[in-house]
Amino acid sequence: ERCQHQTYAIGLKEMWSVRKEMHRPGDVVHTIGWPLDASTYGGSFLYHLEDEPDGEGAKCRVAAGFVIALDYKNPHLNTFGEFQKWKTHPAMRPVFEGGECLQYGARTLNEGGLQSIPSLAFPGGALIGCAAGFITCRKL
Repeated sequence: ERCQHQTYAIGLKEMWSVRKEMHRPGDVVHTIGWPLDASTYGGSFLYHLEDEPDGEGAKCRVAAGFVIALDYKNPHLNTFGEFQKWKTHPAMRPVFEGGECLQYGARTLNEGGLQSIPSLAFPGGALIGCAAGFITCRKL
């Protein structure tokens, strides 16, 4: 009531250790579209993180992710496969070549925005966090 319906997406994320010559601390890349078709909403991110020292020197890390809205029409769409295909793009492939995937994960994201947040309090309770439609992108 008094708000738009919530919309959802699937988000996939990987943390990579990459070659020093491919690492640009502080760089941020956002994309939309490819390899998705024109009727599928989604995009990606690539964040070059600050160097993190370890016992053997500095680790050059990047966070890579791909998000696809869950209203896609193709019932055979493989969200993980699209993420893997994105990493083969000529602008992305060199970043990952010779690197190592350190961590990975996925999560459903609520994307409705401010207009989709419902009344947060009701008699005897309250909606908080993801249940209310909030999302903390930095924690993805």
